[in-house]
Amino acid sequence: MDFGRPPEDLDYSFPLEPMRVKALGGQTDSFKEFLTELVKTHPTKLTAKQRDDCRSVYRQVLLNVIYNSTRRIYTALPRGTAAFNDGGYWSKLGLTYRFTVAVLDRLVADGYIVQMKGVYNGPGGFARLTRIFGTNKLSRRIDAEILMQSAEFFWDDDAAPVVLTNFPYSADMLSDDHPDVIRVKAINKFLKNQAWQQKGPIRIIYKNNPMYGGRVYTRFQNLRREARYEMKIDGEPIVELDYKANHLSMLIALVGLTVPADPYQLIASDTNLTREQVKKFVTAALGASSEGSAFGAMKQHRFNRQVFESVKDALLSRFPEIPLFKGFGTALQSLEGQIALDIMYEGAQAGIVVLPVHDSFITTFKNKQWLLEQMMGQWACHVRAAAGVKIDAKAPRPKGN
Repeated sequence: MDFGRPPEDLDYSFPLEPMRVKALGGQTDSFKEFLTELVKTHPTKLTAKQRDDCRSVYRQVLLNVIYNSTRRIYTALPRGTAAFNDGGYWSKLGLTYRFTVAVLDRLVADGYIVQMKGVYNGPGGFARLTRIFGTNKLSRRIDAEILMQSAEFFWDDDAAPVVLTNFPYSADMLSDDHPDVIRVKAINKFLKNQAWQQKGPIRIIYKNNPMYGGRVYTRFQNLRREARYEMKIDGEPIVELDYKANHLSMLIALVGLTVPADPYQLIASDTNLTREQVKKFVTAALGASSEGSAFGAMKQHRFNRQVFESVKDALLSRFPEIPLFKGFGTALQSLEGQIALDIMYEGAQAGIVVLPVHDSFITTFKNKQWLLEQMMGQWACHVRAAAGVKIDAKAPRPKGN
């Protein structure tokens, strides 16, 4: 099995997490031998204790890289000294600056991984992380496909259910009786005994202040769409239901208007652009704090001033009260997160697994109607009743159903 070329889209990456090999049978002998070889030939002389520490870092890095690379996902971890301070996330995983950097440099030099630096904007509240991806040389060296049959992630019961990052005032955690904490803990207690690909606890993350972020995150969100459609929950086929143009639809409803079946397509028809182009404009216009910054963001999508103005005028003509260029997108993410939490919480109470992908949700196909009703009801409750919102099924109907 080869990993192939690293994906160009760095958004498909996830921070390194604690992993282990479930069975220590013959199928993992090559991996154990590989770890022994790497430690014995480590570039610097090591004491017995250091050899154990170094082997642990090699094991965690390689298990994550192999698991994620088979799924076309980058593994993300830091190379800066401050990231490994005592009590931090990486320190709790048993990683140290000395061995982590040395291990990465060694694996790159030997051609087992490639690495790419950059700012990380994914879940966990992390900032600058390095992305790494396995090479075909690594896949062939340890028989990645067989190893992954015996590998699994730890379920971290101690992980903070709600993460607060970059607040301008002291804000480390929420009390146990906070509604977000209660719901996330109840959801995770239920999900821990279920099974799905890239299984892991959910968390909700706020950035800068209580109205920013607030989206629900879990590991499997980083699976590519094609892989999500093939996954199963407790061995059963799944369906993914999606809110159509959710952020724009929420704003239209909040200003008192009826939500069209597809507001993106309406604007696309008015401007002779594609629906995808309009979607990119709306995302930039709602997230930016000024028109200038929104226009700057749209240049990468080949928007000139004339095209930019035409979409803006068409949007405001259809929906004149929509607040563009005011950074409202982050507040909508928070509202979206509350809807997601309530849907998942109701699922946990009913014994139904619901997994979030921002503005869409996955459940087993047999629970499709239940999820559809929940999505309609929670949207009406949090946004506005009778405003109307369209929900599409993104995954195809499984064969035989």
